[in-house]
Amino acid sequence: MPSLQAGFKVGKNGLSTTDLLVDLGPTVLVDIGLKSRSASGQRPDLAEKGIKALIDTGAGADCIDDDLAVRLGLPITDEGEISGVGGRHRAFIYTARVYVPGLNRLLFQRFTGVRLEGGGQWHRVILGRTFLRQYRLTYDGPSGGVELTAD
Repeated sequence: MPSLQAGFKVGKNGLSTTDLLVDLGPTVLVDIGLKSRSASGQRPDLAEKGIKALIDTGAGADCIDDDLAVRLGLPITDEGEISGVGGRHRAFIYTARVYVPGLNRLLFQRFTGVRLEGGGQWHRVILGRTFLRQYRLTYDGPSGGVELTAD
């Protein structure tokens, strides 16, 4: 059963693993793009690699940074209204491939465009409850550890 560490094993910049988990949240690295340059059955070779993705139990949908989506040339496939801490607003919906190497999972789906980089956020992708529905999430605040496990 695949599992992936999404917490912090080592503190940095004077912060403990617990502080990092509180400040940054559970984080995994993903690859992202529209088209894979690899053969079927092989690990996808997507345009951007090692992108920080936040595992967000408060997000009802998966999201991507608008600036990143534009830079990658991801197609806008829809537009809709979303709401969050900033209230309601219109957002573009992009289609993208996101590969989570630690889980060997490839997503090919819609991602809501949000202003992560423009808002000073560390992450460029948010993986919400739709992503988490296939995993068990273990959050260990005192150690700064988070584990995603597939059943």
